[in-house]
Amino acid sequence: MKAVASLRKKVSRLFDQLNPEPSGPPSGDDQWAIHDIENPLRAELYSPAQLERHADSLSTQHSLSFGRRKELLLPRLKKNEKIIDQTYELVTKMVREKARMPPAAEWLLDNYYVIKEHIGLASEHLPRRFSRELPVLTTGPAHGLPRIYHLATELISHVDGRVDIGNLSSFIDGYQHTMSLTVGELWAVPIMLRLALIENLRRVAQRIRLAHADCDLATDWSNKLVAMAARDPKNLVLVLADMLKAELPSSCSFIAELCRNLQGQNSALALALSWFDQHLAEQGLSVEQVIFAESQGQAADQVSIGNTITSLRQLSAADWRKFVERHSAMEEVLRKDPSGVYPLMNFETRDAYRQVVDKIAKRAKRVETDVARDVIDLAKRETDLTKRTAHVGYYLVDRGLEELEKKCHCSIHSKRPSTHSGQFGTLFAYLFGLFLLTALMTVPVVYLLLMAHVAHAWVAVLSVLFAIGASQSAMPICNALATKFVAPQRLPQLDFIHGIPDECRSVVAVATLLDSKKTADSLIDGLEIRYLSNRDKNLSFALLTDFPDADVELKPGDMEVLGYAKEGVRTLNAKYSSDRLGIFYLLHRPRRWNPGEQKWMGYERKRGKLAEFNAVLRNKGMDRFMDLEGNLEALMGARYVIPLDTDTQLPQNSARQLASAMAHVLNRPIYDEKLGRVVAGYGILQPRVTLNLSNSRRSWFVSIFARDAGVDPYTRAVSDVYQDLFGEGSFVGKGIYDVDMFEHACSHFPENRILSHDLIEGTYARAGLLSDVELFEDYPARFNADAKRRHRWMRGDWQIARWLLPIPPCVK
Repeated sequence: MKAVASLRKKVSRLFDQLNPEPSGPPSGDDQWAIHDIENPLRAELYSPAQLERHADSLSTQHSLSFGRRKELLLPRLKKNEKIIDQTYELVTKMVREKARMPPAAEWLLDNYYVIKEHIGLASEHLPRRFSRELPVLTTGPAHGLPRIYHLATELISHVDGRVDIGNLSSFIDGYQHTMSLTVGELWAVPIMLRLALIENLRRVAQRIRLAHADCDLATDWSNKLVAMAARDPKNLVLVLADMLKAELPSSCSFIAELCRNLQGQNSALALALSWFDQHLAEQGLSVEQVIFAESQGQAADQVSIGNTITSLRQLSAADWRKFVERHSAMEEVLRKDPSGVYPLMNFETRDAYRQVVDKIAKRAKRVETDVARDVIDLAKRETDLTKRTAHVGYYLVDRGLEELEKKCHCSIHSKRPSTHSGQFGTLFAYLFGLFLLTALMTVPVVYLLLMAHVAHAWVAVLSVLFAIGASQSAMPICNALATKFVAPQRLPQLDFIHGIPDECRSVVAVATLLDSKKTADSLIDGLEIRYLSNRDKNLSFALLTDFPDADVELKPGDMEVLGYAKEGVRTLNAKYSSDRLGIFYLLHRPRRWNPGEQKWMGYERKRGKLAEFNAVLRNKGMDRFMDLEGNLEALMGARYVIPLDTDTQLPQNSARQLASAMAHVLNRPIYDEKLGRVVAGYGILQPRVTLNLSNSRRSWFVSIFARDAGVDPYTRAVSDVYQDLFGEGSFVGKGIYDVDMFEHACSHFPENRILSHDLIEGTYARAGLLSDVELFEDYPARFNADAKRRHRWMRGDWQIARWLLPIPPCVK
C-alpha cells in the first residue's frame, strides 16, 4: 500500500500543471531553447472600434527615447529563422515516416517558401542604422524595443494574426489620437509586421516541436507499459515507478497521447488508467477533457498559423505608399502648401520632401509636424503664389533650404551643393581634386624622365601629353568620390498619371533627313511606335525633314519621295482618327544656298529646323517650310517640344514623365536679362540616354565598341555628378524644352557659326539632368558611320571653341 501511495503522489505531481508557459518577452540566449515555449501572440479578439480604443490607451502609457539603442530585432529574426527551419526539417521527417501531424504543421509544410521569402525581405529591408533610429520604449514589458514593433505585436495579438489594411488603419488612427508616429515609423510598419508575424510563426513552430517531442515520449512510455502488461503484469508497477521517477513533461500533448495509447489495451493496464482518471478528477478534469483541450489547442494553433501566413501574403499586395500618406501627420501639414503645388506632385517627389523634413527633425530633435509648419510659414511670406518661393519645395530641396536650417537651428549632413549658394567653392573643389589626381599620376613620369637625363624640352612635351591622358583617368575617380560624398539629386515632378494636361501640350519632334522611300517608311514606322507607347490626348508627333545636302536646289526624285512621306503621315492620321484628329505631322523645308559650305542644304541643319518649328508653334514662319502635312491649328500653342533623333526610342509614358518634370514650379526657367541666360529652373531637361542593348549583335563593330557605354555622352547622358554638384546637366539633343524660353535664350546665335548646337543651347537655356527618365538609341552599325559621326562632333567642338575664344576662322 505504501508503494501505491507513493505512486499516486508522483502521478499527482505529474498533472499539477497541464500547460505551464512563461509570459512576457523572452530575454537572453536561453529564450530559444526548446523547453522555453511561449504562447503565440494571441489575446482577446477586438473589433476595429475596439482596436482604435485600445491603441488610444496605449499611446497614453508609452514613454519614448529617441537615442540610438542596441539592435535587438535582427538577432531575434535570425534565431526565429533557425527555429522555423528546424521545425520544417522535423515536419518533413514526419511526412517521410508517415507520422500523424497536427494541422499547424501542414500549414508550415505547404507555405515554408512563403515564410522564407518574407524572412529574406525583413532582413533586407531592415538595415541596422534604420532600426536604431526608430523611437524605442523606455518602460513596460517591451522596454528597449522600437515602439512600432510593440504596436505590431499588440495588433497581431488582438486579431489572432489576421492583419489587413482595415484593422491596421483603425489601430494606427487610434494611436495617433494622442501621439503621432514619425514618417520613418510609418514606413517601418510593413517591416515590423513581418518581424512580428515571423515571431508568431516561431512560437507556433516551437509548440509543434515540443508537442511532437512530448508525443514521442508518451509513445515510448506507453509502449513500455503495454509490453510489460503483456509479458509480466505483476511488474507493471515497477515500470510506472520508473516513469514517474523520470522528469516527464506535464503538457496536454503528453497526457492525451499517453491516455490514447493506453486505452483499449491489455486489461492489466486498467489500474494505471484508473490512477490517471482519479487524479485528473481531483483537478476537475477527465481524460476526455484533456484530449479535447489538446484538440482545441491544435485548432487554435492552426488558425493562428493560417492567419499569420495569409497576413504575410497580404503584406506584399498592400499599397504602403498610400498607407504612409494616409496616416502621416507631416503629410497633412505639407498639403497646406500656399502655392497648391504639393498635392499635385507625384509620390516620389512628395516622399523626397518628407525625407528632408524627417532629417531636419532628427537633427534638431523636434517633432516632424513642427518642422513642416515652419516650412509652411516660410512659404506663406510670398504673396505671389505663382513664384517658386511660395512653394514648400523651395525650402526643402532648393536654395531656400539654408533658410529653413537657420530657422530650425541645425544643418543636415546630406547637403546638396546645387541647392546652396556655394557654387564657386564646389567648382573649385572639383577642379582642384581633378588637378591633384592628374598631378599625382604625372609627377612620377616627369621624375623618371629627368632621372633618365631626357632633354628638358622633351620632358615638357611628354609631360603635357601624359597629363592629358592622366586627366581622363582622374575624371572618373573624381566623379566616383563626388557621388560617394554628395547625395544624388532628383528633380521634382508633378503627377501626370492621368495624362498631360491641356496647359502642358507637347510635341515629339524627330528632326531628320528624307532621302528615299525606304527612309520614309522607317520614319513613319518609328512615329507610329512612339505614339503607341505614348498615347496621350495632348501629345502630338511631327517629322521635321530636310533633303540631303546637294549641289542643286532640287534633285530628280525629291518630290516623289516627299509625296510618299506625306501619304504615309496621312495614312497614319486616318488609321488613328478614332483616337483624335491631328496626331501626326510632316513639316519639310526646302534647300537653301549656304555660302560657307558651298552647298544647297537645310538652313542651320537640326538647329534651324527646331527654331523654325518653334516659330510655327507660335503661328509664325510658315513660309520657311515648303510642305506641311497635318492639322497645324492643333499644334499652335504647344508649350513643350521633345526633340529626338531618328534612332531614338521613346519608352512607354516617358513623354508624360518629361512634361511632368518641366511643369513643376521649381523647374520652370527664370531668365536673367543682364546675363542673357536662364539662371534658375531649366529651359531644357535631358533624360538619360542609354544604348539599345537589343541591337548590340547587329555587327561585330557594335559588339566590340558598344559594350562600354560610359565614355560617350551621346549614348549615355553626362554623369549625374554634374547635376548633383552644380545643379546642371549637358544637353545632347534628346530631351524636352520650353518653347518660349528656348527661343528667348537661344534666338540670338549667329548664322553658320554653331554646328554642335545642343551643348550651347543647354548652356544658355540651362539644361537639367532628369536621371529617372531613360531613352534608348542605336549605336552606329559600321565603322564609316561612326567615323562620320565623330568627324561631325569634332567640327562642332572646334566651332564651340571658336564661339568661346577669339580664334580666327582658319578651319571649317
